[in-house]
Amino acid sequence: MNVFFECKNVGVIASHGSGEAIYNVFCRRFLSSLVWILSSFILTACDFHGPWEYYPEERDIYTGIYTYGYIVAGERPEVCFSKVYELDETTAENFAFYKNAKVTMKGRFGGEFGKGEEETIQLTASGSTPNCFYPSSYLMVSKCIPAAGYVTCGPNYTGIEGETYTLEATFEWDSAGHYVESTYKAKATIPNPVKVKGFNIPKQDGSFEWVEYNDGDVVEMDFLEYPMDMEFVRAALDYDHSVRGVLSIMNYGSKNGEATNTTVNKMFEGFTSEDEDGYRGIAMHDPLETQQNLGYAANYIIGGIKNLDTLHLTNMMLPVGQFSVDLYSTDESYIDYVNKVKQSVSDSRVVPESNIENGMGVFTGMARTTVFMKVNSEKWVSMKRIANRHCKNEDGDNSKGWDSKGCRLYLDVYCAGRGPSSDLESANENAYLYYSNSDLEYVENEDVCYPSRVKAAMMQANEEDWDVDKWSKYLPDTITAEKKSMAYADGLKRYCVASNFKNNDIANCTNLKTMCNDSLSKNECNSYLWLWCSDRNWNYKKYPQCGPAMVSRYVVDGLKSTIWEKEVKKWCEDPCNEEYAVCKDLGYKHEGTKVCVEPITYSTGGTRAVY
Repeated sequence: MNVFFECKNVGVIASHGSGEAIYNVFCRRFLSSLVWILSSFILTACDFHGPWEYYPEERDIYTGIYTYGYIVAGERPEVCFSKVYELDETTAENFAFYKNAKVTMKGRFGGEFGKGEEETIQLTASGSTPNCFYPSSYLMVSKCIPAAGYVTCGPNYTGIEGETYTLEATFEWDSAGHYVESTYKAKATIPNPVKVKGFNIPKQDGSFEWVEYNDGDVVEMDFLEYPMDMEFVRAALDYDHSVRGVLSIMNYGSKNGEATNTTVNKMFEGFTSEDEDGYRGIAMHDPLETQQNLGYAANYIIGGIKNLDTLHLTNMMLPVGQFSVDLYSTDESYIDYVNKVKQSVSDSRVVPESNIENGMGVFTGMARTTVFMKVNSEKWVSMKRIANRHCKNEDGDNSKGWDSKGCRLYLDVYCAGRGPSSDLESANENAYLYYSNSDLEYVENEDVCYPSRVKAAMMQANEEDWDVDKWSKYLPDTITAEKKSMAYADGLKRYCVASNFKNNDIANCTNLKTMCNDSLSKNECNSYLWLWCSDRNWNYKKYPQCGPAMVSRYVVDGLKSTIWEKEVKKWCEDPCNEEYAVCKDLGYKHEGTKVCVEPITYSTGGTRAVY
């Protein structure tokens, strides 16, 4: 969902024609304005004016709840909320910011449960993302399919083209230290989808080839190398008045890559080193992500030119291999969100306007059209290579490599000889399994990987008898005793945290569990545990070790947050959780006498959630 509402546009969607029209209009306005300014200057004589006289109008700063919601034709609605934090308040996006919530949506719905008649449905928060709400019919187990211990539920309420939907959300939440009740309302209309008539594909010699497009086709083209790589692929659109703009989202994966003979690589000659494929470490795509926002084009008519007639995709932004681009037609509210809400964050002169009554953000209707593309290139580099170099050079909290959330999750996967995955969390969890099917020859002998090997060995020792002779396969005899000792200590820490401090024949986690959970001062162990849990969104229902970690971080770091305080109290008093000494120090009583009722676990669109 975040890719719809992110505050930056990585790609470029622009129209040369419309840009020229804007320039001409600007010139005419500039000349007429110049005459007026000169006349005014003569009349005012010595009354000089300057930029110091101009300042934005004073306005109240919004301190409520932001709404980010959409309903797409043929897909389930989704609405997320986020509160505005105080300057000294710790953020807590992984926890519910509210005490009570009621979210409903009214309209005509399709799907398995939709009757095609106007009705009001309840939206319920997901356990893994408690500030995001989906149709509560996902809880209707009788309509869902049990599979592998989980319950899979389909898109039972979906949007319908041309229909209008009313969102209403009421929260009881802490606002600046006082519990208040806030209600937000908004309306959104789903427009009709756009149709792609065809593509004007640029060639290396400067010519263009027109290719008609039918739904489901794969448009194939060659990547334009330097100096033509900044040319545009032009998509001709057919649309009606209901379409107020088009948001372009590109979907790619680990099988894609990037061409290297580009303007960007040429610009960095002499600044960064080049590998055997010509890659200099400058990428147009995040190799650890699977989607990229290519920008938004509004349905404007400027100088007689319709902005949406032609959608421009920059050749430089297209990955090598097969991928798809989702074209989301939007209603009017999304234009205000892009031009006024987002713009006001970086420009104080812009007054934010939103379709959220009493609030801020956006609730928009969308319809999706997907186009499939394939780009060929003779000289390119894989996403795996990009990810490896990106993470080795990534500067994070401690100014060293592998120190960002994505890279930390990717490290064990990389050391096991595998490439990026669309689900890095699961890939990290299962990385140790790759070692049992290999003699480890394909894993590079890098210092950064030795702790990962130790962790993998200890994970395998939980599932099979351990032969001490296997150690030489994980920690080669060629490395020094000092490196072995450091790798073992670091690997033991990683294993103990990942396994919830489970002892086995080659790993004793007793001392580390005490350091991580019981210490009331910050140390290497609890700092690592907190970071590990943060990378997994503090999901203590899936990772029980993150419950005590949440409590200890709240106490040790002295976090100022009523949300953290509420979540800590909830965990400490839950009879399903273990008794924890720090909870007693906080005055919370463990409800050990009550019956522990485990929640039902669901899978909604591939994402496991606990309600």
